[in-house]
Amino acid sequence: MTNSTATTNSAEAFTSAARYLPPVPRTAGHGIGLIGCGFISEAQLAAYQEAGFDVVALCDRTLAKAEARREAYAPQSRVTTDVENVLSDPAVDIVDIATHVPGRPELIRRALRAGKHVLSQKPFVSSIADGERLVEEARTAGRTLAVNHNGRWAPHFAAALALVSDGAVGEPTSADFTVYWPHDQAFEHDPHFSTMEDLILYDFGIHWFDIVAQLMSKAGDAQRVYASVGHRRGAKVPVATDADVVIEYAAARATISFRASAPLAEKGMYRIEGTEGTIAHEGHSLGGEVVTLTRQDGSSAIDLQGDWWSNGMRGTMAELMDAVETGRSARNSAETSLAGLRLCFAALHSARTHVPVDPATVDARHAD
Repeated sequence: MTNSTATTNSAEAFTSAARYLPPVPRTAGHGIGLIGCGFISEAQLAAYQEAGFDVVALCDRTLAKAEARREAYAPQSRVTTDVENVLSDPAVDIVDIATHVPGRPELIRRALRAGKHVLSQKPFVSSIADGERLVEEARTAGRTLAVNHNGRWAPHFAAALALVSDGAVGEPTSADFTVYWPHDQAFEHDPHFSTMEDLILYDFGIHWFDIVAQLMSKAGDAQRVYASVGHRRGAKVPVATDADVVIEYAAARATISFRASAPLAEKGMYRIEGTEGTIAHEGHSLGGEVVTLTRQDGSSAIDLQGDWWSNGMRGTMAELMDAVETGRSARNSAETSLAGLRLCFAALHSARTHVPVDPATVDARHAD
């Protein structure tokens, strides 16, 4: 990162001041109970181990999975197949829910009623109504409900969010994202993900919908979302892996293009335009090494530290911990997740109906 004080509104001053790295909790004394020891838990636990977080319990309906994760990442933890053993454990003050989507809302509700703070995998619900009810339940219980939007702490996205938040580009007017990667190869032998309806727009694309919602938070409500999906010849999974999305605001727009059966030359890029500047990035599908800010006075770069998995998984949990310690609202609170979910649900509905959709008219993943 360049070294300059933020005493002027120059590109260099903004990039020097950008705070994109995960927060550091004041104490590592939070006991984490992880429910669901499947695919994503490995990245979570590796990041927690690196950060020195205290994982005290691991739960999975297949005991061998919990034991394998304990052996690799949390030898001090105890393992169980019974969720109630985690929820009733006084050593657990944060329940980390990493199960599949259908079971998440009920597990969140049970954890909140047990007096625990909760970090849920994304998407945390499949309907806005369920999400709003859980937000209210957390508020009533005086507990923090956060969502594992690890993409918000992926270095290339975190830098863009920090720059936009600091006003480096003025008011955002457009945000365009393109990703090429072999998602089909990664999951062709996984019976759950390889056959998942809306694999790209829902389970994976939610990260991009969430980032767009955060970037355009001052642009007003999105007015229309249009999406289309397609199958690619030679893809390793039977579900659609190509998708294109256009999101329209009153005075801004965003586009997202996913190419998830691209076996060669994996790449991701974005360009965010604003009334006073531009943010650009090009790298690997999950991020690269540099984000560049260009303003009238010139260009300046942020040399990125870390990667999506390490920073992202650490960041979501650390943000929850810091929010609990300081009594503030977490930046990844469930309430902040709803705007991105609305964009996602509208895109899913548009892809099925082939017409533009007003996000305000769609409440759930399966709206028809």
